[in-house]
Amino acid sequence: MESIHKITRIFVVAVFFLTVATFAYIFSFYVAKDVEVHDCAVVFGAAVWPGGNPSHALSDRTYSAIEAYKENTVSCLVFSGANSAYGKHEVDVMLEIATQEGVAVEDIELDYDGKNTKQTIQNLDHTRSYLLVSNDFHLARINLLARQTGLMNVDVLKSTYRFGRYSQETFFVFREAVAFWYYIFVG
Repeated sequence: MESIHKITRIFVVAVFFLTVATFAYIFSFYVAKDVEVHDCAVVFGAAVWPGGNPSHALSDRTYSAIEAYKENTVSCLVFSGANSAYGKHEVDVMLEIATQEGVAVEDIELDYDGKNTKQTIQNLDHTRSYLLVSNDFHLARINLLARQTGLMNVDVLKSTYRFGRYSQETFFVFREAVAFWYYIFVG
């Protein structure tokens, strides 16, 4: 019985330290970084709502990349995502936002095969430099996957919350922590 209690205590302590380490790593992306010029900003897909409307996350990510483009931090935008349950592809929604905001179509690259974060990173040309744009809670996993796939000339940009923090953000952070450790151990 004593050995079960000892194993339980070790497990609780290990989970505690993994959780603290995960959140420390995730929240390290809150620190503002020096502006550096990259070839392209990559926008990671997020949900599309009924009627083909961008979710707040998709909108926040897209507008943050457009801002980097307008500030000449990047010279092109890469929109990557998957088809939505509502009949409009995430990439097409991002493209509409960008063209409405005056981004030149020839400065936009479309990745319709970015079905998840890892696939988006694998689809990138490793000879170019990228500014990887997503929500702050997603950046640790993005950075990890970029390093694991050999994409080294990158930086991350946390998107601005134009509509405030998300109601399901606790779930999103938890999901990212689990996914982060999954990719560390399983790859």
